[in-house]
Amino acid sequence: MCLILDTNRYGLFLDPNNEDMKPVRKWVDDKSGKIAYSPVGKMKIELEKSPNVRSRFEQYSRAGKLRTFPVEAVEQQRDRLPILRSDDPDIIALAQVSGVKLLVSNDENLHSDFKAIIRGKIYQTSAHKRLLRNDLCP
Repeated sequence: MCLILDTNRYGLFLDPNNEDMKPVRKWVDDKSGKIAYSPVGKMKIELEKSPNVRSRFEQYSRAGKLRTFPVEAVEQQRDRLPILRSDDPDIIALAQVSGVKLLVSNDENLHSDFKAIIRGKIYQTSAHKRLLRNDLCP
C-alpha cells in the first residue's frame, strides 16, 4: 500500500503536533505504508529545500518505505497530460506511472485533477484515516 504526498504537505507530515498527519506517519512508520516519489519538478525542489524532509525520505528509502520512480518516465507522462486545474502535473504523472491511487493533499484543484484523471482517493484529515487501510497501491 502506498500514497503520494503533495509537496505542500511535506512539512506538516513531519510535524509531530499535526493531528491530521499523525495517522499517515504512523501508517508509513509502523505499518505497511509506503510513499511514491520521483525527484522531478516541485517534488524535487521541495525536498531539496527541507533538510528534515530529505533526511526522513532517505530513512524511508533505506527501510524500503519510499518507492522512487524514474524522472524520465514521470516527465514523459507529464508531457502527455491535458490542461489541468492544478499546478501539479508531476504529481498526476507520478500517479499514472506508479499506479498509486491515494493522495495526501489539501489542494482542491489537485483533488479535482486527481479524481478526474487517476480516479483515486484523497486523504485530507484524520477523518480520512480509513483510506490508509485500503490497498490502493499496485
